[in-house]
This record gives sequence, structure tokens and C-alpha cells, in this order.
Amino acid sequence: MIQSTQPIKALLKVWESERLITPLDRHFALEMAQLHKIKLHKTEHADHTYSELFLLICALLSRQLSQQHTCLPIHQIMLDNPMQEPISNCQILCSHNEIIEILAQFNAISSPGLEQASSPSTPIILDNGDLYLQRYYQFETQVASYLTLLADVEINEQPTEINHTRSTLEMLFPQSDEMGATDFDWQKIATATAFTKRLAVITGGPGTGKTTTVTKLLFLLTQQAAMTIRLVAPTGKAAARLSESIKASKVRLKMELAPFADQIDLTSLSRVPEEASTLHRLLGVIPNSPKFRHHKDNPLRLDLLVVDEASMVDLPMMHKLLSALPTHARLILLGDQDQLASVEAGAVLADICAGLKQKNTRTNASDAKWQMRYSSDYAGYLSTLSGFDLSPFISQSPKIGDSLCMLMHSHRFKGDAGIGQLAGAVNNSDKGRIMQVWQTGYDELLWIEHLKTNAGNSGLDALLTQAVEHYRRYLEMAKDDNKDASEIIDCYNEFRVLCAMRAGEYGVDGINQGVTAALKQAKLISADTEFYPGRPVIIQSNDYNLGLFNGDIGLILPDDLNTVSDHLAQDGDTAKHSARLMAHFIQADGSILKVLPARLPSHDTCFAMTVHKSQGSEFANVALVLPIWPSPAQKQLLTKELVYTAITRAKLHFTCLGSQAVFEHASLQATQRSSGLARRLWG
Repeated sequence: MIQSTQPIKALLKVWESERLITPLDRHFALEMAQLHKIKLHKTEHADHTYSELFLLICALLSRQLSQQHTCLPIHQIMLDNPMQEPISNCQILCSHNEIIEILAQFNAISSPGLEQASSPSTPIILDNGDLYLQRYYQFETQVASYLTLLADVEINEQPTEINHTRSTLEMLFPQSDEMGATDFDWQKIATATAFTKRLAVITGGPGTGKTTTVTKLLFLLTQQAAMTIRLVAPTGKAAARLSESIKASKVRLKMELAPFADQIDLTSLSRVPEEASTLHRLLGVIPNSPKFRHHKDNPLRLDLLVVDEASMVDLPMMHKLLSALPTHARLILLGDQDQLASVEAGAVLADICAGLKQKNTRTNASDAKWQMRYSSDYAGYLSTLSGFDLSPFISQSPKIGDSLCMLMHSHRFKGDAGIGQLAGAVNNSDKGRIMQVWQTGYDELLWIEHLKTNAGNSGLDALLTQAVEHYRRYLEMAKDDNKDASEIIDCYNEFRVLCAMRAGEYGVDGINQGVTAALKQAKLISADTEFYPGRPVIIQSNDYNLGLFNGDIGLILPDDLNTVSDHLAQDGDTAKHSARLMAHFIQADGSILKVLPARLPSHDTCFAMTVHKSQGSEFANVALVLPIWPSPAQKQLLTKELVYTAITRAKLHFTCLGSQAVFEHASLQATQRSSGLARRLWG
């Protein structure tokens, strides 16, 4: 069954040394092989070869989880090179179907039947050709069950209420003069969807109006009845942005509805919440425990939960969140299904939206388009509420389709804007269009080519010069005693360097060192000590006592100790009357959290950050750094989702330091996360 240059046990050490697997992957495989033997002993030779295969498959399964997949699809294993080595040391000499038959003979693996589907007892589950660790199998099946149950519930109204809701929707979404007879106002349709469903998933790219839509929805709901509404996001930065967006949307909405003040109760707008929190804070963290205070047996106390940046929510966290929802609650998920998937295992939002992908079988996959899929009954009901004929979107699909709505028109990027054009071309993996956009000469796009010589890299030098000029203003403001900390932080957030990875000369570590040296040479900082005025820091671990979380960004700035609690002073009374450096963080409610630098949890300098950490943020100007000669492992990280996410963080200007070959490779490589969630939701 296995042909290899060495026994698999020995090859595991080789693969670990070559970083094809992690130490955890190797130890997991060895532990499984030691504890779980084959059920059916045929011959001594068969027992040995079967065990070799089992050891290999366990290592592959653990590696899948290390790479954020939730399962190992057996039929995707490369039989002639299962570890995808440069030169294969191992081959599997049987078919994928035979592998499945052999694995079923081990007592570590079970295939869930009707009687045990909810609680299989083995550590590994084989379901429909996919291999799972039991924990992730439970996460996936239960998340699918929760979402399906929520999607099945419609909130029907009486005829008189339908008329009132329809007239209110018309006030909230007046028909634009630019809208043609065949155009659809998807914001209006999304609001009607979320108003009538327990589950609503509103997706769309940057600037498509997700927050505007949900603000109008909340206003509509608060007119009907008193509700406990909570707003959350995966990170503190995303929560702060959600709060800012809701506040701004409420101001705009109040002005838009002013002409209808005699027909609509504008006072209910004050009941639309503005403050957002993180998912962790909502669920209630228990220090030193992976569990939360709120769970199935102690559900959250709310009627409606709005989750922004849902693409960042991994499978285990989505399971915890859905488990803690009370049985009567509504759930609204907001996000961009084309952005990077969560840092941890799973791609929940992408899986939920997977059924809307309509592939053109006559062309390549990049020609795929998104299209709504409604059941016949619901399409009629939604048409009545929204005033749009949705019959073209009727489909024989599961009820989950009724809960989805995709916003397609970006208000942030004009139709001819370079950033929007580049983002669209990358998202569609359109190689020809990508190069055309770069060559058009848009003012808001700047390409810097890697030009490495014995004297250095002139491309990198150009990027560092740009960083110095952008960061100069906030660093000079930091020296002005009259400047408010929030002003300085806002100025700092106008520009950011984003990197595809952490390590290396062109990763976060190398770029942060380069920017720091350049700023020091320009005499904008004096980085002779660990903490200096103007140093930006990004938190790398959660500290629930301080209220700081992984990904939070702050600035080290001088502070008047008269405004600091006495217990923070460490140098006696004289220290209270002088300036001291403090780390300043803007919280979700807009207030400033001040922390002594010595008390900060693990952190790094943040002139540059990874694209992953930038999700949920936006900056006026963004510079993306791609590696000059990426390794095979780095090439796997360079995907169209990463490039698209980086581009769409920019509002005004986008710069890329890279090479054409690397940019094209990344733009044509889509993230593929193995999961059974889409199949469970869509059939």
C-alpha cells in the first residue's frame, strides 16, 4: 500500500526537518498509531502496510488543520507524492476508494450513521470521503445545523403591517434617478430580507453600503418593537470602525428622513445602538480558560446580534457564538466573502455564500459570477415588500439562499477609479485586465519594481522614502503638547505598510526595521530605547484585565500624569507632575485607553503589519510589500484574497512594491480551504 525510501516513522522526522509538517503533526500521527490499532488483522504484511498508511494519513490530517483546513478530503491526496515534496520519498499504491476502505478498519476512525451522527465516539471521523478530527466534525455539523435552523424561520407580517413596512422601506430607500427599469436596489432588498428572516447574511465589497444598510434595518426594527440589540466584530479595531460607521450612518439617515418627519417616528433612531464590542467580550472571557461565560446553557441576553467582518470569524468561534444565541434571537452577518478567510481553521462566510457562485462552464473558473437564489414563495414575499420583481432569481435551492443578499455597487470607488478597477481585476483573477489597469496610469495607483543590485534594492529604498514622508506628519504632531492623542492616532492611521508575511527582509519584521532606521536617519524618532514618543505598537496576545486584544494598535505618547490614576505612578509624587510615556489606544466607544508601556502584553512595532492583521481597518494610503523571491511555502500564502484585501484597505492611494511575476502569481491563486460546511448547507 505504501512505497517509500524509508519507513514512514523515519520520514516523519525528515518532513519535520524540511518544514513540510510541524512537530505537532508528527507527534499526533505517532500517538494515533500507538493508541489505535487496526480492527481486522488479515496478514502480518497487510497489518504493517495498513499501519504505515494510517500513520501517513494521520500526519496529513494534522497538517490540514495546521493550514487552517477543517478536514482532509481523501480524494484530494496526491497518491504519487502525498507530502508534495520537491522529490517524492513516498507513494501510495492504492486508489482513493481503497484508502477509505482501509481507514475504516482502524478503531480510531468511525463513519457516522444515523444513530451516532450527533456524537461519534472515535477521535477521527470519516464522513463522505472527508476525514475530520472529532472536534472539528462536531463544530462543522453543529454550525450547519444552527444556520439551517435559523434560515428556516421567517417572520411573517399581517397584510396591514406589510403595507406599512413597504412604505417605510420606500422612504428609507427612495428610487434614484440613475436607476434603470431593470436595476435592483440590493440595499433595500437586503433590508427587507433581514427584516423578515431570523438569519440574514449581507455580503459585498468595500463601500457597497453594508453598514448603511444595517443602520436602516435597525431603525426599521426599532420602530416595530423594543429590542435588545448588540453589535460585535472579531477585533477591537473592527469594533471601533463599526461604531464609527454606525454613528455616521445615523447622522446621514436623520438628514435623509427629515422630509418625512410627519410620517415616520425619528425618535426611534436614538434606540439604534452605536457601541460595538468584540466577540470575546460579548461571550464573556473566563481567564485562563478556553470556555466562555455564555454558552448553550447560559445564552446571551439579546434579541438581535449583528456581527461585522464575519469573514474573520473561524469555525470554532462561529460554533461558540451560535451555541450561545437564545432560541428567539435574530442573527445578521456582515462581511466580504472575497476577503481573506479567518486566521484559524475554516472559511465560514465563504462557505455560507458558496451556493451563490454561478460558474460559466463554457469558460474558466475566473468567469464565475454571483447570483441570488430564492425559493419561489419567498421571492414573491420579498418582491411584495421591496417592490422589485425577484422572479428571475427563483431557484430550487435550500432555504439558506433566502437568507443571503449580496451588495454589488461600490460607493467608495467610482466606476473608473484605479483602486476599484484593480481590486475587481484581482478578485476575478483576470490577468490581462490586471496588467491593463497597472499600465493605464491611474493617479491613485503606484507600482514600485524590485530592483536589487549589489548596492541594495532601489525599489525598497523608494518605499521607505514614501513611508518616511507619510509618517512624518504624525511624528511631528507627537512632539506638539497641544495636540490631542486621538488626533495624532488618526493622522498615524492615514498610512500603513502591509506585508504578505511576518518574517524576512520583505516581511513585517524586516520592513519595520527598515522604516525605523529611515525615520531615525530623518531625525523623526530617537529609537535608542524600547519605548520612544511616536512608536506604534500592535498587541500580539489578549490581556483581558487591561482590555487589550490581539491586533489592537496604539501609540506611545507623552502624557500628563495628573490624568493618570495614582496607582500607575512608580517614581513617587514628583512623577505625577511631569510627562511620562504612555501607550494610547482608541477603544470601540472612541475613548482613549492609556497603559504604562511596561504593562503591555506581548507586542511589536507597527509601522508595517500583515495583511491579515489589517482586516477590519481602512487607511487613506496603503503600500503593499511582496517578497522578491518567495519560497514555495511563501508562494502558498500569496493568494488573490490576500492581494484583494490589501488593495481594498486603501481609500485614496495604493502602492505595491513587487515584481510582475509575483503579483500575477498571487492574483491567479485562489485560497482553497477544505471544508464540508458548504455541502452541508447547500446539499
